Amino acid sequence: MTGFLSDLVQYQGLVQMITVLGIGGTFQIGFQISTITYMSQHVKAFINETWLERYGYPIHQDNLLFLWSITVSIFGIGGLLGSSGSRYLTVKYGKKKCLLCNNLLMIVAASIMGCSKIARSFEMILIGRFMCGISAGLCVPLHHQYVGEISPRKLRGFANSTSSFFWSLGKAVGQISGQRELLGSQSLWPMLMASCGLPALVQLVTLPFFPESPPYLLMHKGDQEGCKKAIRQLWGEGHHQAEIDDIMKEKATMKNTKILSVLELMKEPAFRWQLYMIVILTATVQLCGINAIYFYTFEVLQAAGFDERMISYMTLSVGLSELVAAVVCSSIIERLGRKVLLRGGYWIMGSLLAGITVTLSLQDWYFWMPYCSLCLIILFAVVFGVGPAGATVSIRVEIFKLSCRPPAFVISAVLNWLGVFVIGTTFPFIVERLKHFCFLIFMGVLFTSGIIIHLFLPETKGKSIVEITEEFNKLNFKKKRIPTTPNHVTEDYTFCTREMATFFSDLVQFRGLFQMILVLGIGGSFPYGFHISVINYPSVHIRKFINETWIERHGSPLHPETIMLLWSFIVSVYGIGGFLGSLFCGYLTTKYRKKKCQMCTNLIMLVAALFMAFSKTAKSFEMILVGRFLYGIGTGFSLNIHPQYVGEISPKKLRGFTNSTVAVFLTLGKLTGQVIGLREILGSEALWPWLLASSGLSALVQLVTLPFFPDSPSYLLIQKGNEEACRKAIRKLWGEGDHQAEIDDIMKEKAAMTSTKTLRVVEVIKERSLRWQLYILMTVMTTLQLCGINAIYFYSFEVFHTAKFEEYLIPYVSLGVGLCECLSSILCSTLIDRFGRKVLLWGGYTLMCSVLALLTMTLSLQHQFFWMHYFSVILIFLFVIFYGIGPSGATISIMVEIFSQSFRPSAFLIVGCINWMGLFVLGMIFPLIVDNLGPFCFLIFLAILALSAIFIYLYLPETKGKSIMEIKAEFNKLNFGKKETSVTENKFPREELFCTKL
Repeated sequence: MTGFLSDLVQYQGLVQMITVLGIGGTFQIGFQISTITYMSQHVKAFINETWLERYGYPIHQDNLLFLWSITVSIFGIGGLLGSSGSRYLTVKYGKKKCLLCNNLLMIVAASIMGCSKIARSFEMILIGRFMCGISAGLCVPLHHQYVGEISPRKLRGFANSTSSFFWSLGKAVGQISGQRELLGSQSLWPMLMASCGLPALVQLVTLPFFPESPPYLLMHKGDQEGCKKAIRQLWGEGHHQAEIDDIMKEKATMKNTKILSVLELMKEPAFRWQLYMIVILTATVQLCGINAIYFYTFEVLQAAGFDERMISYMTLSVGLSELVAAVVCSSIIERLGRKVLLRGGYWIMGSLLAGITVTLSLQDWYFWMPYCSLCLIILFAVVFGVGPAGATVSIRVEIFKLSCRPPAFVISAVLNWLGVFVIGTTFPFIVERLKHFCFLIFMGVLFTSGIIIHLFLPETKGKSIVEITEEFNKLNFKKKRIPTTPNHVTEDYTFCTREMATFFSDLVQFRGLFQMILVLGIGGSFPYGFHISVINYPSVHIRKFINETWIERHGSPLHPETIMLLWSFIVSVYGIGGFLGSLFCGYLTTKYRKKKCQMCTNLIMLVAALFMAFSKTAKSFEMILVGRFLYGIGTGFSLNIHPQYVGEISPKKLRGFTNSTVAVFLTLGKLTGQVIGLREILGSEALWPWLLASSGLSALVQLVTLPFFPDSPSYLLIQKGNEEACRKAIRKLWGEGDHQAEIDDIMKEKAAMTSTKTLRVVEVIKERSLRWQLYILMTVMTTLQLCGINAIYFYSFEVFHTAKFEEYLIPYVSLGVGLCECLSSILCSTLIDRFGRKVLLWGGYTLMCSVLALLTMTLSLQHQFFWMHYFSVILIFLFVIFYGIGPSGATISIMVEIFSQSFRPSAFLIVGCINWMGLFVLGMIFPLIVDNLGPFCFLIFLAILALSAIFIYLYLPETKGKSIMEIKAEFNKLNFGKKETSVTENKFPREELFCTKL
């Protein structure tokens, strides 16, 4: 608070000038946009009366509507002309002089409109609106550039974001002034039109007392003394040499560089990506749906049953919300940065538009739905104000040098005014044809823009223009090239060749590792995926077999409810076995090592397969129960051992890839189960026992091949203390080469674990240094269970039925869903070491959340529109793809990497318990949830995904390319606070001392 008040006093000149610029800048366009709607009835009545007086008959309604639309849209045409001329005028006369002349133009326009009723001339309104457009077209780019140039680097984001604040303030003032109790009445509407001259008059009187921008004075006028004087007037007395040095650096880079024209800027390769960004940002502001939101507010409030007189006041709340949000944006933009506000704002707005589409579609079904729509509309306006509204202006000012800024703002303004004109013309037709589904267009634009901003826009917070230009040069000229490099084609070819050569080199060097990954996967997570999918196909045959067996034994058929009970027990006993297997896995792997336990697991799976294979021959459905139970125990073991084993045998640079193969084999198991479960292969009545027994084949393959591979290097060195065996295992898995750095990391982990025994589950839960690791573990594991993937598979059959797919084709279409998940998991394994685990997790959660929102809407409306179920099919495939690329692979990687060797068995025991209990509980309650909520069950999963995405984004440190000790140090900042950076072996006295200090 002291710092804020101190800045307020020191920079009082800057704050005053920002206020003056805002009043005559973006305030005007916000005011013009909002006031025109309040006087529409009065102006149309005035045109009709004037026409009647002149010609003796009333004007035709179509002509009246045409004249009114010209009155509205001519403002955009004027704005386009004004912005087109702004570059030439600012370069020739300076920004200050142009703004002062612009105020005179606005005052003349206000006078013409104010006298239109007295003169009985509606043409004066047209002329006045046209002149207002020209003035607004000039003042908006001038305001943006001027305010960006007069602010110091540390307040640049705040200063730039004030333009959106004044825009919102203009809207709010226009909405207030337009009320019938003020200037929106039949007699006072000319005064409402003319009131735009008042802020122009204020700026005309006050602006001469403020200086030109310091960069303009130093770079264009060469007046260093004038620049310093302007800085002192705006920023107060103090040491501002660093800022002057930045301007001098920019001036040095601009030596012999003239102010570019628009065409020259568009041709210049050094500004290609800056132009892409300015086009994307301007187009997104126009196509984000904010105008559609204001349009639908009236309709929503009418549907909610509010009194007609109250609606205009309630609409005002949307404008005020946007105004308050713009104030919040100006206060947080320097803390969070521009990129975060843009990207986050776009994605949240996209999600809100999905929600608004759902609520508007269902507002006639439930009485409370219009209130939900109103809340979402206000939230949308708030998010728009906090994020894109302010950050867009800041980015546009910061990414261009002074020599390029005028033509860049001409391009931006031309796009903006063209957008105003085109959208104003086409929007009514879009709304008429698509109704509230028009929001889906804006939603698509927002999500696409969010992804582009995330991938390509560099953060500009706290950087000089030279530093920002260097960031963009990496995009404009590729990473290793500068503008003067002539042989860019050769360099690109060399870079690609080097990447390909590295890939094949790794494939040869690490062939032992890849072979072991394959062996571990076949007997690891593969059976889990296989058993989940394969059990659905023989369900009819098994129930029939149970009934036939019972008749042979007892001479009477079983009651259908008893058959269903036995069938549900066959399905769920697998989960009970898995729970028991994972429960004892931690103890057994610690005592007998992972390799030996995995081989014993294969024997259990083979015994289970034999029970399954001979159950029909022996006429015993109890053998199916025993086999499923043994399969569960075996899978409980292997699903625990596989991620730990595969994580411990991989080098640091391939750890993300190897960990994500767990998800690849799991989805491959699902896919294999779907393929061989088809009636043409093993899904027939005669062959179903062999279908259930086929899982033994993968166990047999692993049992035969695994003895030829070593134990994990970290196990051999840390727990066995056998350094020679560790080196031998590394050579076998990673090939010949210098692997000393990896061995040193294992030695550091061993040193940190000196006199530390392998902890039990209760000890791990109590251990303070593992608190946040456990929070993350439980979050990602619970989210994996409750992300809605099971609900998606459940609903896929219903959606395919509704989409009129033939009955015999549905299993094959479902197979396509499984294939998508498998391919996306493979894609995840190639992306995880490039993008990192954190991005794939929170990004995947966010995208899945958006798809679920849309799927809820399409499933709710699939009986109203024949084409809606096709959208549902597409969304199901998209959800599965996002699940496979993101959380499916990244979750396993995170679980392995955040725990050291001594804590991993107990941590995975907790994971196993959560997983199998979740599987059992979901299997019991999911049918009830679907029965009661229908497609709205997805909203539960949507909320879980949204909360998990926020939690992961805020608290999970990135683990890519870090050793276990580095990851541990990151978590210690959360577990012990910032001052506690590491926990040594003498951890208990250190913790006591830390607490004493507190």
